[in-house]
Amino acid sequence: MDFNEIVEKLRKYEPAEHQFVSQYVNAHWEEEFHKKRTRLFFKNEWTAVMDRFRGHAHHAVIRSLQRDRDRIEEYLRDQMRGEIDSEYRGLAFFACSGGGFFEIFKSHAEFSDQLVVDVRPHLKQLIVLADEYERLLLVMVDSSRARVYELRLAGVDERINIIDDVPSYHKAGGWSQPRFQRHVIDHFDRHHKEVAKNVEALVDEFLIKNIVLAGQPEVIAEFSRFLPKRVLDRVFITVHLDMLEPENVVIRKVIEHLQRHEHFKERLGVREAVKQAAIRGKGAVGLAATLRAVNERAVRVLYLSRSFRRNGLRCNQCTLLSELPPEDRPRECPYCSGDVAEVDLAEEMAGDVIAAGGTIDRVAHSPLLDEYEGIAAAIRFEKVAT
Repeated sequence: MDFNEIVEKLRKYEPAEHQFVSQYVNAHWEEEFHKKRTRLFFKNEWTAVMDRFRGHAHHAVIRSLQRDRDRIEEYLRDQMRGEIDSEYRGLAFFACSGGGFFEIFKSHAEFSDQLVVDVRPHLKQLIVLADEYERLLLVMVDSSRARVYELRLAGVDERINIIDDVPSYHKAGGWSQPRFQRHVIDHFDRHHKEVAKNVEALVDEFLIKNIVLAGQPEVIAEFSRFLPKRVLDRVFITVHLDMLEPENVVIRKVIEHLQRHEHFKERLGVREAVKQAAIRGKGAVGLAATLRAVNERAVRVLYLSRSFRRNGLRCNQCTLLSELPPEDRPRECPYCSGDVAEVDLAEEMAGDVIAAGGTIDRVAHSPLLDEYEGIAAAIRFEKVAT
């Protein structure tokens, strides 16, 4: 099941009498202690969940949660031993045994460890991940072969596999060396031209916005000559690697390059948002200013620190978001004095921004963003947040 299908299935899920489990796992385990840390984190999280429901929930709810926990733990044990899905860095489990629901979403990008038990699926990390990592085309090419993949969050879908046999060099007999070399060069050109034609067709068919070229530098340069400008303009990164490397190694290297590129872009975006906010331009920083921009549907890019955790209020009448008031103040909407409900601000703001046509960047390791409560935004027009 691909990304769009699983998100649609989760969104259509109707609450049952049982609780729904959403468990996100960072499966990027470089050392054994990373696995131990993950096991301990979820052991504590599940203990807290079971303690919360054990005192008052119906025994059928408890049994459903226990089955969900055991099934997820069994899967993670096999994954940690390298028996299944060891190439993925992020795993998301969506389960309700009592309701007959169990799905696993596998990602080449990392999730943050999280366990949410509620009546509905918790989709925030999926939504943010989809927005940060768009579908792209990976073109691996050398002088005689090419492999073209469509990279998705849930895996790799190989579209075409072109293999051309280039004549080998003969020491004796046959053509003279200059004539043979011309023949080989012509063969290379025909090969690259054919691959470029296939890439152009895929870009048009699947509306690909981003392309990654992978291979040796001189081959990439030669192959690029055959790509039309409108396709070449979509190449945003090149990766130098050997076509003989195993597929899982190649994909891992490409994902690492993409993540570094994404992190660099995020840092530049945060810096620009801070600069624009300082001159009352197209930027907002801090929770209060960013909330105002979100409420005015003015956010183009919302930058959230991965450590951002804040609750706030959603008005049941005007639907606007606001910060929690001091304890001595009434809980009411500051805009219309309507009734409010307490919400997770990160999730609600992300939903509002995406609904308004904006995007979300979850930013890791940004001291500059941390100076502004872990939140900032690039906005569509000036003087929205002052």
